[in-house]
Amino acid sequence: MIDQRFLIRLEHWVRANRIAWTEIMQQTSWLRGVRRAQKLKGVELARRMGVSPARISMMERDEQHGALTLKMMQKAAQALDCEFVYAVIPKQSLKENGAGPAEKPRLRVQP
Repeated sequence: MIDQRFLIRLEHWVRANRIAWTEIMQQTSWLRGVRRAQKLKGVELARRMGVSPARISMMERDEQHGALTLKMMQKAAQALDCEFVYAVIPKQSLKENGAGPAEKPRLRVQP
């Protein structure tokens, strides 16, 4: 279960790094970008992952369409010597939308 304090810290981080966050979100293919930055051919990444070179091309295309599984993203990140991070970040402030830790139901025992 995610701690409420974590979500608040994450919200502050996103707000403080809004410009960088916008650039991060505009990236269409992380796999292709990192692979090219490392000057790595698709064939080499395929060898590291134990898949065919055609699968690398399909993975990069699937990522752009949001169709690549988290498991494959993790596997690719490991092959690229990267850390895979997955996050769900609320669009509204937690304070604005009234979200907070779920309260335990309060039950009264009637005599």
